[in-house]
Amino acid sequence: MFADGVSNSAVIEALARSLSLSLVVALVSGATGCLAAWLVTRSDVGGSRALAGLFSMPYAIPAYLLGMAWIVLGNPAVGAIRELFPEGGIYGFHGMVLVESTVAFAFPYLELKAGFERMDPSLEEAARTSGAGPWRVFRDVSFPLLWPPLVNGMCLSFLYTLSSFGVPAMLGMPVRQFVLTTLIYSQFKLGGMAGIWSGLRLSLLLLVMAMLVLALSNRLVGLQRRRGGAITGSRVSRPGLVRLSGARVPVTAAAWAVFALVVALPWGALAFSALAPVAGSYSPSEWTLRNLEYVLNLPEFREALVNSLALSLPVATFVVGSGFVLAFAAVRRGSRLAARLVESMGVPFSTPGTVIAILLIFAATWVSAALGRVGLSLDSPLVWIALAYAVKYCAVSARMLTAAYRQVHPSLEEAAVVSGATTFILLRTIWLPLLSRTVLAAWFLTALPMFTELTMSVLLTGPGGATLGTVLFQLQEYADQPSAAALAWILLSAALVGAFFMRGRRAEEILEGR
Repeated sequence: MFADGVSNSAVIEALARSLSLSLVVALVSGATGCLAAWLVTRSDVGGSRALAGLFSMPYAIPAYLLGMAWIVLGNPAVGAIRELFPEGGIYGFHGMVLVESTVAFAFPYLELKAGFERMDPSLEEAARTSGAGPWRVFRDVSFPLLWPPLVNGMCLSFLYTLSSFGVPAMLGMPVRQFVLTTLIYSQFKLGGMAGIWSGLRLSLLLLVMAMLVLALSNRLVGLQRRRGGAITGSRVSRPGLVRLSGARVPVTAAAWAVFALVVALPWGALAFSALAPVAGSYSPSEWTLRNLEYVLNLPEFREALVNSLALSLPVATFVVGSGFVLAFAAVRRGSRLAARLVESMGVPFSTPGTVIAILLIFAATWVSAALGRVGLSLDSPLVWIALAYAVKYCAVSARMLTAAYRQVHPSLEEAAVVSGATTFILLRTIWLPLLSRTVLAAWFLTALPMFTELTMSVLLTGPGGATLGTVLFQLQEYADQPSAAALAWILLSAALVGAFFMRGRRAEEILEGR
């Protein structure tokens, strides 16, 4: 038995489904991300500058919110476009592939967009001068140089899907299609130490798989850096754009349709469902604000909003502040310890949130027992949720700021040091103003996932520990679609605001935070 209370066949089935789902999503994401990156960097597609930023927005959107939106669209009983889906509607393997891919394609897209931006365009120009067409230029010149970032992006998509909980819980569990993360959750819900031990064993299996994929990803990143000189060369000109000619209008329409499918359609679906008096009634004449008022007046919502803000804002500020100082020590002071700490932060960031939560549950049990022996108590779930957020997302700011420190010439700092400035003055008067945009972007990319986090919160929550993600998950479990859609619409709108802020960041800057 892999775990108490669950058969070997159930675990093997969940494992096979996790691997197959992650592989299919990685392949779909690789193909769509590659095409999107080529279109916005190497073609004259209409609105390429806007599309370049908009295609990166799914990177900052929690997939479970899109899962909620697609339930509104593809519910087999009351879905707005249920006729377009098989008999079971959006639920099942195909639905999980669709929703996960709409977010996961951002990883290969950003990797390849950064690769195209670094690539010396003269290599492609030489091939075109020799008479090679667009496909042959890509096949014989671009792809041999850019396959490492493509495969690395697909590895990240694979890892993201393997670690996902919200989408499989919403689209898989109702039809008894479990993946490892949802099987861990189902064991944990059994209660008692038996369920926790079962969840731990399954979590270790998930962790091993994630670390194998992470090792492959790190090797590909190392290969990219070793080949960096061959890719960048000397950029003396802008890349020549491939003219789509007669295909420009339909290709442009298709590119914007993809953005609408990924972002605009789910947002609109949640808005319509939030305004509907009952699930499936979408006529504008029947729209009402009752669902939004109901959610906003829920005591659970108010508690969750306060908790989510109290967790995300100070924890993100602490994490970014710590990363700012740690990156300074690693880059500007040459501290090996600081450099190793920054590098090691990639491990918890790549570790599935389910695994982190299960490990913290064991830690909380041990700490509570130890404190109980001396008459003390530490029962607040918010403490452990905050710790989980800090551990999971500490890599984002540290890695972004490490890269930013390396891009600034040290002469400014040297002049201040000669004038007698202390380290604190250097950080406050020199480095903070210089890196303020990166600090702010790192804060957004850290706070936003914490504000909408579900996977770790749903396992660590308890009395007084509700978050917005857990309240939404409970509404969905209670089959209250209009109320769940109203809350999901609020959260998705907040996520889109943060994603819109991030859209102007260069692909390389965003990728430094992963």
